[in-house]
Amino acid sequence: MDDLLEHVQAHYKTLISVPFLTMNCTLTLIETIQRYYSFNKREEVGLVSEMFLAPVRSTKMMPLDCWDILVTGLKHNKRIAVYKIDPVVARIASNMEPGCRLSSITTRFIGPNEEELCLSLDGHPDLCISYSKIESQQRIFGIPFKEVENDKREYLRIGDEADEWMSKILGIPVTVLHVPETKLSGEPNYPIYVTNSCPAPVPPVHIISISTLEEMNEKSGKNVEMERLRPNIVVKNSESGAEGFWKVIRIGDQLELEQTFMNPRCGVINVLDGKMNTGVYDAIYRHGPFRDTRNRPCFGSYWKVLRPGKVHVGDKIVLLKSVEKNISAPPYMDESYVIG
Repeated sequence: MDDLLEHVQAHYKTLISVPFLTMNCTLTLIETIQRYYSFNKREEVGLVSEMFLAPVRSTKMMPLDCWDILVTGLKHNKRIAVYKIDPVVARIASNMEPGCRLSSITTRFIGPNEEELCLSLDGHPDLCISYSKIESQQRIFGIPFKEVENDKREYLRIGDEADEWMSKILGIPVTVLHVPETKLSGEPNYPIYVTNSCPAPVPPVHIISISTLEEMNEKSGKNVEMERLRPNIVVKNSESGAEGFWKVIRIGDQLELEQTFMNPRCGVINVLDGKMNTGVYDAIYRHGPFRDTRNRPCFGSYWKVLRPGKVHVGDKIVLLKSVEKNISAPPYMDESYVIG
């Protein structure tokens, strides 16, 4: 008994601190569990309402029922673009003449495996492009882009027939180029550069929710069409603006995406079917849900592919991880996004 009393007297401070240590560990464990379930979730947050693809940049969006999304983005998405050389290369966008005519061109695939792409415009014969023949065309490296240095991307010429067809429609000499599927899709987002001065392409998947657009339309009194915003995936049954706080999502059985930044909009959204409506950008500028670090109006978000997969209209969207603050476009993007 005397030995027990001596032991207690010698170690009473340690014995007294044990309950407090246990309580502290328990509280820490509870906090960790709460944080895990707050920011690493497994909850359904919406459904895929529509899907769109633009095989040729700035042309009319092509609706889809299902599609393969590769590590490099939607198959065939934004792989082809129209350029003028004056004397350096500058991509022709649809928000300025003569590029606005591009937004009236429709596209469709021919064959069970999308072997050919057909471009159509009223009053002109169709142009059919064979993807297998593109691979045998002239390979071009390091085109000097206007106001962009050290471009290391690889291009393939579509061919003389495509150049002549597009030049006739636009009324100026142009060339039509293709970026191989092994490269990330997307054109350099000119305000965004990585530290080595190379242009950083936009991540390969663009997502917008119906509820966010409806709320902006209600606030602005406008009726901005979803097609103007050019998303790849349209989400329904989600809360307005909620997508800005998603970090990682799963769509369907396999596809997993990680949000990289919100989409700073440009004047392209003012053009639809060859017609200009300058009030669209103004509506987003005044009533859009997000601004980036440079105070540019953002609508929609860009996502990189963590795990590829096939997506169908109607697929469930499951939130795997959220963030405490919406992701805005950073001054610089990670070097891993550079096409080289």
